[in-house]
Amino acid sequence: MTIDASHESSAFGFEGQTYYEHRRLRLYDAVVVHASNRLLWRCPKSRLLDHYNDWITSHHLEVGPGSGYYLDHCRFPTDKPELTLLDLNPDPLKFVAHRLRRHTPRCVQADILEPLPDLVGSGFTSIAYNYVMHCLPEPPGGKQIVFKHLREALAPDGVLFGSTVLSQGVKHTPLSRRFNILYQRQGSFHNQHDSVHGLHRALEEHFASHWIEVRGSVALFAARASETTVSRLRGASGPDE
Repeated sequence: MTIDASHESSAFGFEGQTYYEHRRLRLYDAVVVHASNRLLWRCPKSRLLDHYNDWITSHHLEVGPGSGYYLDHCRFPTDKPELTLLDLNPDPLKFVAHRLRRHTPRCVQADILEPLPDLVGSGFTSIAYNYVMHCLPEPPGGKQIVFKHLREALAPDGVLFGSTVLSQGVKHTPLSRRFNILYQRQGSFHNQHDSVHGLHRALEEHFASHWIEVRGSVALFAARASETTVSRLRGASGPDE
């Protein structure tokens, strides 16, 4: 397995972060996917998996793949999808590439706060940006710059989808608020100013149509690059599980 990285990108030579070391990624499914989603953020993995099943296509770019749980369990529309993984950290790329070795994914090391290098490719019919936004530090121009960069990698009729833990415009329990603040202080989360309104404005600025669904402390979203309306599909608004 090889990881492509542009010499012109700040990601070139980046060795990774402790939080995403292999030994911690082995616990990611249990801690984040199963426990935190249900007990803290109140957006269970089943809803997020439905989100993937609704939108994923056979030519897909996964931004910040984490442990690869959703890619491992979702339903691709074909047995042989063209799958590209993108992350600033090499450890998740290696971990997920091995987990999904049946799909032989491409791995690209890049920083989504910068314009994506040509080696990432373009014309993706789906891009997932799942549980990444709340981890991103706020750049001078705002996090909305990421939507511009990802929009440029989409096919004309492509869809961007994902989810993120927000601090404003969503309901927090005393426990979820406490952990949200704790993760901010640790530097794991950078979502102090992230809001439903801000997410709506960012998607509206860079996409022709979009929708947002709030589940607990999480906003799920999907956005179309073209004028095709993004409709909420089956399962998009069921009761909390």
